[in-house]
Amino acid sequence: MAAERNLNVQVLRAVAAFLVVVGHAAHETEVMSAALGRPAADLSAVNWGFGVDIFFVISGFIMVYTSADLFGRPGAWRIFLTRRLIRIVPLYWLLTTALLVGALLMPQLLNVPISDWKHVLASYLFIPSMRVPGEIRPVMALGWTLNMEMFFYVLFAAALAFPFRRGMAVLTLAILSFATIGLAFQPEQVQLAFWSQSLVLEFLFGCLLAVAFLNGARLTAPVAIVLGLIGFAGMLKVPGLDGEPTAFDGLRWGVPALLVVAAAALSPGSSSRAVLWLAALGDASYSLYLAHPFILRPLRNVWINFVGDSISLTVYVLVAAAIATLGSVLVYRWLERPLLRWAQAWLGPSSKRPAHAPEQAAALS
Repeated sequence: MAAERNLNVQVLRAVAAFLVVVGHAAHETEVMSAALGRPAADLSAVNWGFGVDIFFVISGFIMVYTSADLFGRPGAWRIFLTRRLIRIVPLYWLLTTALLVGALLMPQLLNVPISDWKHVLASYLFIPSMRVPGEIRPVMALGWTLNMEMFFYVLFAAALAFPFRRGMAVLTLAILSFATIGLAFQPEQVQLAFWSQSLVLEFLFGCLLAVAFLNGARLTAPVAIVLGLIGFAGMLKVPGLDGEPTAFDGLRWGVPALLVVAAAALSPGSSSRAVLWLAALGDASYSLYLAHPFILRPLRNVWINFVGDSISLTVYVLVAAAIATLGSVLVYRWLERPLLRWAQAWLGPSSKRPAHAPEQAAALS
């Protein structure tokens, strides 16, 4: 089953990563505000983490979209997981190592809480682990999304043992079961508590959307635009409703994210120059997601020392997001792509994606 490159989804990957960067840049201004005596950028009316919800839905969509022909094939789980590990591990391990080295050499700059060697090992192995009391995150905090991705990949790989329809039924049942455990029992065991978050439903939303796509579901451009606008409106926080994370976040943010992804995936494609440029940025979205903290933190210090309080910190958010985006393109070209080629060559031809398969989402990746 051939899977052609979906430019709309690639563009949406770029948008999702950019939302996360803007949110983190705004967070940096809280520290800058104390140093400069200027108000921090108040962008709190928007859930900028909505980019992660979009990534999770995209991930579910692309896994089914690109791997539908693997269902029921002998050794499919091994092929799938090998490709996923090649795509996710090299850059993440490299940047995690860089963060650990930086934390040892410049602890005052990075301020990375490292509990013990077990937590470090769990971070490399994508096993949920407590970073500090009450916070289940790896050494690189934003890598929590990759821990969730890897859990989904394992469930997906198990479902590949069955023919397509039965495999999708097994996957749906597994994800619903974990989400139900989380909602009904709120387990305290660290790994089960993490894996049973309602956010896991967002992967299922993407999977079911891909099934609809493969069965011919499409949207006209006007309908897609309206659906996308409704979805993006869902990222606005409702006073009195959206405060601390809740057990229902997978529905609260996942449903609007599904509308956004559906608008992109099911709408007519375009090959205009602007779309191609944004799709190219979507290719670099994994680098943007992982590398932007390494760009924002030094830039924050540069801004404090050389720009000072002469310009609104909202301008910093815009400048920092733009510089992080450009920097991620360089990381993608000079680090991510060479690492990907090396890993594919090391693991052999069977690890390579078919020529027709699009760049796969990471999580976001």
